[in-house]
Amino acid sequence: MQRKKELIIFKIIIVLSLLGFLTSLYLVQSHISPATEGSVCDISSSVSCSLVNTREFSELFNVPVAVFGALWFVFLGLLAWKSMKNKKLIPGLFWWNLLGIAFVVYLIAAEFILKALCPFCTVVHVITVVTFGLIFILHRGKKKLVPLKTFKTWIAWIIILNLIPLIAFNVGGGEDVDYSSLTKCVADKGVDMYGSFKCGICAKQRQLLGDSFEHINEIECHPQGENPQTQLCIDKKIDGTPTWILEQNGVEQKRQEGFMSIEELEEFSGCTFEEVVEDAS
Repeated sequence: MQRKKELIIFKIIIVLSLLGFLTSLYLVQSHISPATEGSVCDISSSVSCSLVNTREFSELFNVPVAVFGALWFVFLGLLAWKSMKNKKLIPGLFWWNLLGIAFVVYLIAAEFILKALCPFCTVVHVITVVTFGLIFILHRGKKKLVPLKTFKTWIAWIIILNLIPLIAFNVGGGEDVDYSSLTKCVADKGVDMYGSFKCGICAKQRQLLGDSFEHINEIECHPQGENPQTQLCIDKKIDGTPTWILEQNGVEQKRQEGFMSIEELEEFSGCTFEEVVEDAS
């Protein structure tokens, strides 16, 4: 009966690992993709995957945290599968999950600082806590120390597979595109972006333009944001952020709400992006 109970727990952990892996993959896609409509879990200004998943806490060493999360779930599932036949691996499963709990604490702290909740991140957190509880049941009472050499192959593969994204995101990538010629022109044409520090799609827009976004005249509509102009947003009848408004001589010519690709921003503003290539000679 005890053995049957252990097998059920292992199978539950494997299923939860798969669910966590798929959720992490979605968060990776959401992080790296300039989605025109943000994430499916952008519910409000305080419940938004895009907002949390595009801020400074969403990366470690330039790698999306969700990538490490996906790899963590891969090894969690494999360890659980192998532990079904080799109980000596259960302590490793326990310590691996404890590392996951440490990351959960870090990510929850990040959400607290950002004053925002990422629903899909919460799914990952809950799965990690549940698997920890299940593994604790398996590990309980097993006080015999297991030699570290038992896990040397696992440790080697963990290091190798985590080095791959570190190299991919830090070495050999192309340089960030400088959109300054476009953003300066947009500002000169009288285009303002009405946004909010709580807006996930606004975060995506800033991410797309990178450092060149500093030339965009962004008007903060949220009363808790930096230098808010809430009354101006009310006067302009801003219903959602980001909202782009083109004005000439104080008269509104046109507006557009939502994320703008480079091509859409060019069409809306009448500006043309010309990438400046420095002569190396």
